[in-house]
Amino acid sequence: MARNKEDKRKRILDAAAKLFAEQPFHKVLLDQVASAARVGKGTLYLYFKNKEELYIAMRLNGFQKLIAALEQGLAEHENDPEAQLAGIIDRLAGRLLEHPIMFKFWREAIIRMPSNMDWQEQLNELFELIEGVIQNGIEKGVFKDANPAATARYIAGLIRTLSMFRPEDNTTDELCRHAKQFVLNGLQAA
Repeated sequence: MARNKEDKRKRILDAAAKLFAEQPFHKVLLDQVASAARVGKGTLYLYFKNKEELYIAMRLNGFQKLIAALEQGLAEHENDPEAQLAGIIDRLAGRLLEHPIMFKFWREAIIRMPSNMDWQEQLNELFELIEGVIQNGIEKGVFKDANPAATARYIAGLIRTLSMFRPEDNTTDELCRHAKQFVLNGLQAA
């Protein structure tokens, strides 16, 4: 029974993500979400009290998936802080530059995401993940940084800004390569 509930919730969140990626917030109707998720509108209300709550849950779900992908990349390069940080930048920039829904969510993060403890916790998790890689690099003598907490936020902001104001005539690979080079050169130990 719990598995069926979780499956329905996932279908609703996936359907909402697709619809919100295609249309502005105000044009997405809960009837459309319910239909795309293959559930009744009443069922949708069992999980989410309104469109705003659904939207926030969908964004949090997408961000959780991103954090999980970043953690998996860290595990793949456990003893190499440069490769770990490069992987974080690749995954963040790749997601934002290649997936319109992630770009749209980050672009609207300040506008549509109310003050929400879950959202703040997830952002903090991202910042702490990046900061931990930088701290590890400092301990190994690979990086030099007087303020890893600030740098973690700079990196996330750099990638968000890159996706919002993407230079024309640059491929995603070129932009990821440049972002990695920019960040890693700035952190290099003497």
